[in-house]
Amino acid sequence: MKNAIKENNDLYCLAVKAKNRIPRKLYYPKDYFKIKRMLDSNNLNIDEFRNERLCNLLKEALEYVPYYKKLNLGILSEDITEENAFEMLQKFPYIDKKTVIENADDFVNIKFNKDKLIHNKTSGSTGPGIDLWRTRREELLEKSFFDYKWGKLGYKDNSKIVRMAVEGIKKDNEYPCSYVGDKMIICPNHLNYKCIDEIFNKIKEFKPAFFHCYPSSFQYLLQYMKENNLNLDNVQGIFLASEAVNKDVLNLSQLVFKNVPIIFHYGLSERSNLAWGIFQNNEICYKCDDIYGYSENIINEDGLPEIVGTSYWNYAMPLIRYNTHDIGKIENGIISNLQGRVEEFLITKHGDKIHGINIDMDDYTWKYVDIVQIVQNEPGKIEIHVKPKDSFNLDVKEKILKSKRAEWGNMFDILLVIDNRISKTKSGKVRYIINNIR
Repeated sequence: MKNAIKENNDLYCLAVKAKNRIPRKLYYPKDYFKIKRMLDSNNLNIDEFRNERLCNLLKEALEYVPYYKKLNLGILSEDITEENAFEMLQKFPYIDKKTVIENADDFVNIKFNKDKLIHNKTSGSTGPGIDLWRTRREELLEKSFFDYKWGKLGYKDNSKIVRMAVEGIKKDNEYPCSYVGDKMIICPNHLNYKCIDEIFNKIKEFKPAFFHCYPSSFQYLLQYMKENNLNLDNVQGIFLASEAVNKDVLNLSQLVFKNVPIIFHYGLSERSNLAWGIFQNNEICYKCDDIYGYSENIINEDGLPEIVGTSYWNYAMPLIRYNTHDIGKIENGIISNLQGRVEEFLITKHGDKIHGINIDMDDYTWKYVDIVQIVQNEPGKIEIHVKPKDSFNLDVKEKILKSKRAEWGNMFDILLVIDNRISKTKSGKVRYIINNIR
């Protein structure tokens, strides 16, 4: 029956719309509502709550997760109490992507039937992705954090929302827009000069209250709206996810959509961390969600702080002290100077390392190009690869190159490469930094 409904697009849309209007209390787990109450209580009794959650998680891992059962930590499950849970956490080793890939099956809790778990795979933008497993209950509990945050802006399951992300991926010859329930879905790969007029007109016709997008996809729409002096009425909120958020897209969004709030976050790729973005005085930082999990730093061999996380909610596949290898200093629950993965750092002429996201593009550049990638093949040199629009010409190339050399020429020798072969990933994301130095 489910497959028959999904194969009939009109019937499936009606079914999703109907489901979006069923009260959640009829089929959501009790902890979903407990989490939302905790979030709404301004973290009252947060320490007691965190101690309890961490204690239960560590006990579960030692008793039922093969990877942790095999470790010789010198502690037993009964040694862990709510009073000493964070002290005991320090006895657990750091793990990372390599650890999980090499011991994939051993991280799955033996209490759960793997065939009945929900499977996801990280996108693997800096190497092979990892397989993640969780229950439907855990999926809904994670959703509660977003439903609470988005709900502050008036979002509901039946709100009209535009989605630009992986579920919209289509072939080049297919129509870029589709609809499921109250959602309009746009293929990120169709956000180009050939399709953008049609896409914008369909968005305007749809009259969305919210956007939920990859930052790179949303930035393309914003640039188009700015250049053509276009607007969309009655938008209540903008949600950016699944890619790094930079100042350019936030400033451009504020310019085009005026006072419409923007919600963005860090984490959740491996479901170990969650932190909410703050954009003030043209600076970005992130506030760790203490109810979701525990975030800490480990200093790497270059003296840089890498972000480590432990979620309190993942029992089917607990990743304890998971090192994301993202760079960002945590102080008093705030992540400052978040700079992404070590692999995305560029080496200057002087041997220093800076994150490639700092080399941003101005409005002039985006007026003439569809996609930009920063490529480094040797220290002190970078190539700016651009996929040009029809309006791109040699004069434009020289102006872009002159601007970037004036800004970054003291750190890098810079070339600008016209590359029509640049493409997005299978999930529709843009790999902004490609570092070929190993």
